[in-house]
Order: sequence, then C-alpha cells, then structure tokens
Amino acid sequence: MGRRWVELWGVVLGLALSTSVWAADRPKVGLALSGGGAKGAAHVGVLRILEQHNIPVDYIAGTSMGAYVAGLYALGYSADQIEAIMLSLDFSTGFSDDIPRQDLSYRDKQFYDSYPIELKMGFREGELRFARGALQGQTMASLIRRSIGTIPEVPNFDMLPIPVRFVATDLTDRGEVILDSGNLLEAMQASMTVPGALAPIERDGQLLVDGGMVNNMPVSVVKAMGADVVIAVDIGAPLKGRDELNSVFNVLDQLSGYLTNLSRDQQVALMGPDDILIQPDVRGIGTSEFEAMPGLIPEGENAALAHIAELKRWAVTEEDYNQYHLAKQVNRSVWLETDAPVVAVRLENQSWVKDDVIRDVLQVKPGDVLDEQQIEQAIARIYSLNQFERVDAFLVDTHDGQALVVQTRGKNWGPNVFDMGLRIEDNLDRELDLSLDAALTVNNLFNAGGQWRTEANLGTLNRLATEWYQPVDDLQRFYVIAMADVESKEWNAFEQIEEFPFVRIEQTRSSVALGGGINFGRNAQLQLAYRYEDGKYHSVGSNTIGRLGDYWFYGPELGIGFDTLDQSMFPSQGQRWFAQLSHLNSSSKGAFDDEPWQRDNFWVYELEWAGATHFGAHNFIGKASFETLSEDELTLAHFTSIGGFLNLSGFSKDSLFGSHKVLLGGIYTYDLSRDVLGITWPLFLGASFEAGNVWLLQDDVSLSDLIYAGSVFVSMETAIGPAALAFGQADTGDSSFYLFIGKQF
Repeated sequence: MGRRWVELWGVVLGLALSTSVWAADRPKVGLALSGGGAKGAAHVGVLRILEQHNIPVDYIAGTSMGAYVAGLYALGYSADQIEAIMLSLDFSTGFSDDIPRQDLSYRDKQFYDSYPIELKMGFREGELRFARGALQGQTMASLIRRSIGTIPEVPNFDMLPIPVRFVATDLTDRGEVILDSGNLLEAMQASMTVPGALAPIERDGQLLVDGGMVNNMPVSVVKAMGADVVIAVDIGAPLKGRDELNSVFNVLDQLSGYLTNLSRDQQVALMGPDDILIQPDVRGIGTSEFEAMPGLIPEGENAALAHIAELKRWAVTEEDYNQYHLAKQVNRSVWLETDAPVVAVRLENQSWVKDDVIRDVLQVKPGDVLDEQQIEQAIARIYSLNQFERVDAFLVDTHDGQALVVQTRGKNWGPNVFDMGLRIEDNLDRELDLSLDAALTVNNLFNAGGQWRTEANLGTLNRLATEWYQPVDDLQRFYVIAMADVESKEWNAFEQIEEFPFVRIEQTRSSVALGGGINFGRNAQLQLAYRYEDGKYHSVGSNTIGRLGDYWFYGPELGIGFDTLDQSMFPSQGQRWFAQLSHLNSSSKGAFDDEPWQRDNFWVYELEWAGATHFGAHNFIGKASFETLSEDELTLAHFTSIGGFLNLSGFSKDSLFGSHKVLLGGIYTYDLSRDVLGITWPLFLGASFEAGNVWLLQDDVSLSDLIYAGSVFVSMETAIGPAALAFGQADTGDSSFYLFIGKQF
C-alpha cells in the first residue's frame, strides 16, 4: 500500500470518529443526477440550494452529464466551483478531436493542408477498417481532466469525499454497468460517451457507452449504496408531438427519448414517499446547446426551491454542516496533492510508434513535479504525433510514491489510412477549377517508422504520386526519401504575349527524386534531393498549333522550411517560410520553331514567407513570394505564374506567366463569430492589398512594372479547408469574383 493510502485511511478514520455521532442520528441522503447534455448545468443550481440550506449529500450517482457533475461534487468541489469550471470550458470542442495545426509536425502540416478530411478509414489484412465512432473522445477526456484535476487511480470510489457511482452501458449486450473504482476520468467519460458520435471506452474487457440507454436517472444506484432518502434530478426532455416529427433527426431523437424516458419512469417507480423528484424547466434546450448553460443554472435553483419544504426535512445544523464540509475538504486535499515528484514514468504503448519517440516527445522524467496542466500538455504533445486513436495519462501510487502512467492506443483503423481533400475555385464567370484528392498512407514501413504514401488528384489537376519516407534513427530526426509523380494540369489563361500567343495551355510532366533530410523539432525541416523531370506543353483549343515544346532537366535541390501557422490560409498567429535553391541542367525545344534543343545550366532561387498576428478579433497577415533564375534566356524547364485570389486579386488564376516573380501582400481579417454574431464557428470579414508581377526574361524585371491589386472577402474555416467568397480589383482594370473552397491550386 502506497503512502497516499496510509494518509488517506488515517484521514478517513479520524473524520469518521469525529462525525459518527451526528451522522448516525440522521437518514443518509443520496443524490441521483440524470443525463441530458448541456441541460446538466441545471444540476449545479440544485446543488447550490442544497448547500445554502445545509443539506448534506452522503451518496451521489450520475449518468452522462449527470456523471460529470457527480464526479466533481464527489471530489469536494462546491456548486460555485463547479459552475466556474463548467462555464470556463467550451464543451462543444469535446465533439472534435482535431489536432491544432500548429502542434503538427512540419511534414504533417504540409500534408493536411491538402488532405484535411480524415476519413477514419484504413486498410489492413485485406479488408477495410473503420473507426468505432465519429470521434475517439480525446478532447472530451481533456475537458474532464481539466475539470477534475490530477487524480490518481482510486481503489474504491467510496474513498472520495462523497462516495460516488457512474452508470454506463455495455455496448455488447446493453447491460447496465456500475463503475465504482479505478480511473475516475475514464469512468466519468464512459458514462458520457454518446454511441456513434464517440468511440466506446474499453474497460475491463467491456465496451462502454452512455449510461442513459439503460438508466438515465440512477435512483436504484444510490439506494443500493445505502441512501435512506433519494433526491433525484430529472433533466430529460419530453417526447415530441406529432407536428415536431418532421425530419429524420427529430425521429432519431424521438427514438433516443423513448429509451431515456422509459428508464426514467422505471426509476421514478422505485421512489418512496420521502424521496424527492426535482424537474428543472429545460424545455426547448437541446443536449448540445452548451451556450445555454449559464441560463440553466437558475432553472435548477428554481426547481429545487419549489421543493424546499421537503428538502429542509433533511437539513442539519450549521455546526454539523460545517463539520461535514470540513471532512470533504480534508479528504479532497489528499486526492489533489500535486507537490510530490513522480518516481517513475511508465509507458503502456499499444501502437506502432516506437517507445523512444513517445518518450522523447513526452518530456517528463522521474523527479519532475507535475500538475494537471503539465500532464495535459504532455498528452497533447504525444497526441500531436498524429498516429494515435487515444492518448491518456494518469498517476498511480506505488510503495515509493507517485508514478505517471502514459497509455497510447494506435488508430484501430490503421496503420494504413485514407485521407481526402476537395478543392473548388470559381471566378463566377467562365473559369471553374475542381479537384478531388485522395491519399493512402502506409505507416510503420519495415517496422521502422517509415511511410509509403500514394496520392491521386482528379479534376483540373490530374496527378498520381508516390513517396517513400524512411526515418533512419530511433528518434526519427534524420530520414531518407524517394519520390515519383506524373501530372497533367491546365494553365487557365495566359497573357497575350508574342512568345506565347496562346489563351490556354496544358503541361504534362513526370519526375523522380531521391534524397534525405533532417527534422528540426516539430516545426522545421531541411531536405536535399536530386531530381529528374521531363515534360511537354500543349495548347488547348488551338486549331493551328498543338504541341508547343518539350523539356527535361536534372539536378540537386536544397530546401528548408519552417511553419508555426495556426491555419494555412487565414492564420491568426505564427509564421511560415520556405526557401529552395536548385541547380538545373536542362534541355528544351519549342515545337513551333526550327531551333535545335537548347541546353542550359542555371540556378533557381525560391523564397516564400507568411506571418500573422492578432489583437482580439483583429488578425493581420503578411505574405511575400520571390522566384527567379540565373538564366538570362527563355527556357521551358522552369515557369511560374501569378494571378487569382490573394495573388494579384482581380486577375484570373495563373493568368500571368513567366520565369521571374515578385509578390507582396497584406491581409486583414475581423472575426465576426462570437462578439458580433454569437456563433461558435469562425466567420471572418477581410480585405487584402497586393503588389507583384512576373517577367519572362531577367532583363525585363523592373519594380516599376508592379501591378497593384486588392480584395474584399468573407471567409471561414471548414472541415474541408478554408473557404471564401471574394471580389478583387487590380489597377490594370482587371476584376473578378471568386468562390474558393479548400487549398489553392
């Protein structure tokens, strides 16, 4: 038995002796808190009235959101403290397990900008595999952990300041499961896990989900704990009327209501004449309307006050209640002790990621003193490796002191996973670009942390690419890489110039590359590769000339990148820059002249930067792009383009074409969501100013030729990437509307 248990049982024994006289002379009061999502805030109001009138709670049980409130109250938090905790958290984030972009590795940032749709679908052992829930509950666990603090495993929940039980449902047989010991966070989350929306919690060989399916108001549970009197709080919704059953969602909600109301009625039937049923007025509030929670706490108070005469029968004297309160606080202080160092760090790794990689990211060692925030940050760092279904950490007591246990579980649909992307760009006139993108990533190649990724893009851009990425050291800082791709794309509209008198052309190209690199932490990467590429240009829609020219080149390329942006296109903080130096040995030939193949040997210099900062709802973004060749003559081996939304707004996409490019821009966005519109999803009003141009020949480059442009737009972040509706105008007179969804082409 660890030191904590010796201390705790000493505290419990002392308190039991000091309170046994007055406790034995009164009936034991049990509190049953029902489930109902956001409506669970009403429970806090009921607790406040009980506290104000010196009504002790000897046993407590909860289901779903009732389990959340019950867990906090069982730990000794007061109603005021629970209200502060509950209202400080954004419970809507519990239904998203997305890793913040800035926490991803540099490599993953670039990938998920193009493939933001994680299908939670994989391929293994000859069959497709799917996740067991739309979400895996990682963020929900974080919300609970931030609520209850750093709590070690509990041998018996009767040892807490208030004995507590949580109700869950066994998904395999719909049996009722009463959770009374072990990992407190896990027990609370199991009771709160909405089946289908959240993956089941695996515990003691069972798959556990929301207890509302079997017992949404656990009167029977608190009676079994020993309660003489039960105060039951019902926040369930009444069944919908005929006129309300007008959609598939309302019908499904009605079916769920049948189950919870049936179990509620069964529990009400168990209540005796001294028991009290409190029903706050939560009509019209949905289970996911978390923004309504502050207004529901007074409803709980009003409902409890309506039964105040009955409740006062179970009140105790001020002196006795103070003794009861003191006993809870002393007990709580033992459980929430955070000043002891961890004596060991134990890893329970059920994934394909090497232990060394996890320990390196964990950044916790024996002797460290950890609070809940530090544990939460350590969990987030591991989860950001993006290889896990769930990551959990908790403290356990040993003979020598506290040990930190870290549990990692690989994606059950992995290790070979699918991702998707969708890109739409339309100028609302004649140019529509559309691409459907898909990628299959084979992880843990050769059991050494390698990846084999195959990408396919269909639409305006047709591309097939494959890549082998293989770390060569245990901590995956050094790697080798091999790449190959074939691509066909159309350049939408070209400036009418003598050298290229064509309205639209198509480029087809293929390339192979081999190289290696270094990962500098999570945000930077250096890569050196040797590439070979050949390609062709064709005119599109020309009756006179089809094939325009051929080229090939080979040579080394050295690139270095750094990326801490929180969003790819409309960030509010961070910066991204990328620089690449290439040396090309090339040969090219135009098909529309009699010149022989032109051999060239030149350098290509590329530099891109973007940075963002914000003040409240105001976001300021800067960007710059520079590209040039050391070659003085025209060559088919390297071209760049400019034009489109935020790239000289007003022009059609890629409508200016050349070998040398300069682009500078400033973007301002204002967040309309919370303060203006009162919505939770981000919606921005913005404007941009840009200056830039492209030139075919180095001798033609002149800053006096810069084109000035700007745009106004409405934008938002979506599940498939950034989206915007914009109007752009350039000082040349060119203007255009834009509808944009997904990563830019």
